[in-house]
Amino acid sequence: MLPYLFGLGALLYLFCGSFGKNAGVSCDSASIQGLATCLIFGVLINHFLMLLLSDLNTSLLVGCALSVVALTLAAKKGTQLRMVVCPRWLVPVLVLYLACVFLATGEPVSGWDARSIWFFHGKMIFYNASVDAGGDWTLPYIGFSHTDYPLLIPILAAQIASVAGYWNEYLPKLSLVALLLPAILFLLSILDRKWWHVIFVVVPLFFLGPWLTNGYMDGYLALYAGFGCLYLGRWLDQGKRLDLVTGVLAMGIVLDLKNEGMLYALIVSALLCCFLLLKRVRLAALQGFRWWEYLTLFSVAVSGWGLWARKKHLFTLKNDLQLGPGSLETVHHRLSEGALTIILKYLYVTDNVNLSLGIFLLSLVYKFQKGERPGRGGLLCALAAFFYFFGIVTIYLATPFDLVSFHLPTGDRTMLPVHIMLLAASLSVLYSPGAKAETSLT
Repeated sequence: MLPYLFGLGALLYLFCGSFGKNAGVSCDSASIQGLATCLIFGVLINHFLMLLLSDLNTSLLVGCALSVVALTLAAKKGTQLRMVVCPRWLVPVLVLYLACVFLATGEPVSGWDARSIWFFHGKMIFYNASVDAGGDWTLPYIGFSHTDYPLLIPILAAQIASVAGYWNEYLPKLSLVALLLPAILFLLSILDRKWWHVIFVVVPLFFLGPWLTNGYMDGYLALYAGFGCLYLGRWLDQGKRLDLVTGVLAMGIVLDLKNEGMLYALIVSALLCCFLLLKRVRLAALQGFRWWEYLTLFSVAVSGWGLWARKKHLFTLKNDLQLGPGSLETVHHRLSEGALTIILKYLYVTDNVNLSLGIFLLSLVYKFQKGERPGRGGLLCALAAFFYFFGIVTIYLATPFDLVSFHLPTGDRTMLPVHIMLLAASLSVLYSPGAKAETSLT
């Protein structure tokens, strides 16, 4: 799947190739970031094609044709694509790819959510050879599997099984590699030739642990939520167009992983707009793109979510939380029972949000001791983590299910994005230019 996704990702360099000139032509961290961005763009295009065409085989054929055409045209266009196809990185990337394959397929699908939601949906798509699953989404006896959940990984799993010709409990987990490899490349790009920065690679992996290999989506939701904040924040601080592209596409991945992605995208989009308005960032920072390049970028980021929302409407699929105006009564009832204190204690202390917050506060102390103020990027990441945390708390208050036995035990998963966004905030604070050299986005 890697050459196929990379070929689809080459479309990015045909539509928005101009962002590459900020990255230079050497095989540095920007090149690695560009490669990872190209891969997740391919993932999003593949997701869009499958939801648009519905048929599994047809979407694969169309995707392969687009992949070949895009690679051919990009190779002829100039140096934009060759910047990320660097011979020096060919062997390391191949080794990383094989390591990701080993990690993803080292054990079968076994966890409840992985087996009964994500890969069960993939199996439905595979055996029906269609994302519509022959209308099976509406069958009452599969309501337990949360049929309204996004389909990015189930679609990839079904495609891999379709190419292999069979389904088992190992092979479809190769779909995880499509997100794991770009995530590791993003982490490596953060090193920026300073190998002591390896701590910024190890710490997120320490927090996520098995959530990247057990078939759950929570680890990837957390990683890409962190990437989205980090790169969008870095764009606010430094104005590099590649960071804007990466941040927007990472947000698109989050939207297509879990329903929590809608909360994340809403928060980050609102914060980004506020920063652009309040800080009076000059529009010159946006002049590297033409209007249709912006339209293409944001359309790709939200296309999968929009098409799946349309299909959910056609199949009348609804979320079991049934959030809406009627939830206000539930929230009021739980607040009167003192549930807020229980939730905050459980999520903040038991699930170690205090630890991630402590790392962020230490980074602020270090920055202030140097006589500098943190940039906008760190504040964007921290505020996103803050609002996301209280968004999840509100959802817990509004749940119609038993809070203590059903929702609070999932806190170790639902708090992963908060951990990673706070770590991204720490990284942004340490990397951001100080107040002595005011950032210009011209």
